[in-house]
Amino acid sequence: MKQWIDVQDQSAIAVVRRFAQRLAARHGWPKRRMDELAIVATEATTNILRYAEKGRVLINAMPEPECDQIVMVFTDRGPGISDLDNMFQDGVSSGDSAGLGLGAIRRLSTTFDIFTGPDIGTTIVCSFAKAAPPPSYGIDAIGLRVCHPNERVCGDHFLLRQTPNATDVLICDGLGHGPEADAAGQEVRDAVLNSRASNGEPGAVMGEVTEQLVGKRGAVAALLHVAQPQMTLRYAALGNIATLRVRGTEIKRLPVRDGRIGARSTRGYEESFDLEPGDLIILHSDGLRTLRDGFLPQGLLHKSPLLIAGYLLDRAFRGRDDASIVVLRVTREAAQ
Repeated sequence: MKQWIDVQDQSAIAVVRRFAQRLAARHGWPKRRMDELAIVATEATTNILRYAEKGRVLINAMPEPECDQIVMVFTDRGPGISDLDNMFQDGVSSGDSAGLGLGAIRRLSTTFDIFTGPDIGTTIVCSFAKAAPPPSYGIDAIGLRVCHPNERVCGDHFLLRQTPNATDVLICDGLGHGPEADAAGQEVRDAVLNSRASNGEPGAVMGEVTEQLVGKRGAVAALLHVAQPQMTLRYAALGNIATLRVRGTEIKRLPVRDGRIGARSTRGYEESFDLEPGDLIILHSDGLRTLRDGFLPQGLLHKSPLLIAGYLLDRAFRGRDDASIVVLRVTREAAQ
């Protein structure tokens, strides 16, 4: 289940805690790590009730099906936390929780970030690695997805593969929602994984996948390859997957080619350019509204990719379709 969990009363604390524990247990996580997940789930969910009275939580396993990492997003639209420094002191938390404070939550998590203020509410994101945290190779990257509120499976899929030589991303949206959309998205994912074309040529991969899946239900998709350490990005897209490059104060929306996988063979729209340290790349399906200034409050784009992805998946979620988002940040200069 990849759904937002509504937090409206005390019963939600147990729901969130159990979901996190069961997800970890299902994938053979050690008991100590499961206990730490439970503590963080309890504390962060209780803080939503204390400071905002209501909010919601998303828990995703990555990558699927291995589940080497679990990420949690806790978000609300309350007044924010005014004394954030104090909340990082051990023993300062809500009266109904263990009283461990945000400092303990941060220590128990592999990664932690928070975005809070009177006009934006509070979003907390945590990631947990089953063993050693994955290396970044100069690019920090994360993906999240959530299904239609009335479905239990998600037609949006993504792939995120990182090696010392490259970062490769697929994001696709199977047409519609529900089991048939999920199957369509999975077909695209499998076709990309099994493609004979070089990952360094997203257009060639797109051409092979679209040829293979002619006549199928179909999907829209974007493929992205970043050669490392050169930090050169190559891109191919077909249909309404939005891709943005954020560089300083400039936001560039990359073009796409109209169409869908399942109709005819095509390489899609192709583009390439060099990346610079600090650049952000944001890809998302049309389950999110168009990302304009109203969804990008001051300070958000300086936060971690997981925080950016979690915040936008909440605030821009249309609520009538599946939704997915992948965020990348370049953290080092290209090699000469």
